[in-house]
Amino acid sequence: MNREKKIKLIATLFIVLAVLILIFNRLLFKVKDFIDRSILPMQSKIYKSADKLNEIKSVIYSYKNILEENEKLKKENMELKLINTVNETIKKENSRLTGLLEMRETNKDIRNLKFARVIFRDVNNINSKFYVDLGRKNGIEKNMIVIYNDFLVGRVSEVFEDYSMVTMITDSKARVSVKSDKNLLGISQGSDSGGNEMYFQPSTFEESLEVGEEITTSGISDIYPEGLKIGKIEEIDKSENNIFKSIKIKPEFESKDLKEVMIYKYENDLEKKVD
Repeated sequence: MNREKKIKLIATLFIVLAVLILIFNRLLFKVKDFIDRSILPMQSKIYKSADKLNEIKSVIYSYKNILEENEKLKKENMELKLINTVNETIKKENSRLTGLLEMRETNKDIRNLKFARVIFRDVNNINSKFYVDLGRKNGIEKNMIVIYNDFLVGRVSEVFEDYSMVTMITDSKARVSVKSDKNLLGISQGSDSGGNEMYFQPSTFEESLEVGEEITTSGISDIYPEGLKIGKIEEIDKSENNIFKSIKIKPEFESKDLKEVMIYKYENDLEKKVD
């Protein structure tokens, strides 16, 4: 009997334990379900926040890459601009040197031809005077002719030991004896406005003058030989009675572009005979 009681007791305890385990498991499931329901919204917010942080991090990284790429492009662009500037400078220098060679070939029959570099010009009076790097010690004399290619630029007006001053034909006080293509004689005079222009004053009235007609030195001068180009007629302004009011001449050079010029002494026929 004692053994049977023990068996029944053990069986009863086992059953009770099994029931308790089942009840406890159900309770655990309910607690877990409750916890999941309570925590899930919080987890969702955390996950969303984490996603946003990742997105922000990605945007920041992308922005950083964009900035780096932009800086790289800026640097490459600056390098290209620098290369283009250097190339353009080399191109201009080559063109200038070619021009000098052409000047030498065009005027190779002129004696005592000297090349001079423009070293200073007054920015407030750019079409009046400039200075060159040749002076008395280089054989420069007053009233020597200054040309660029076969265009007359002016004359040496003052000579110093190491440099000289050149008065341009566009100076308001400069007057040169000239003629038109049709051999109409006259005087060219620089503009009072200080611009890169001159005015032709014909010796007689002549209706045949036309825009585009070339004006050259007449040779009636102790300073300038015949045939040096002065410029072309750019504008003819007539009064109501059809008489010339003003005839504007435009030189074939820009004062600001003069870097080098040629200087030589004109010897007229009388001087040549004396020599």
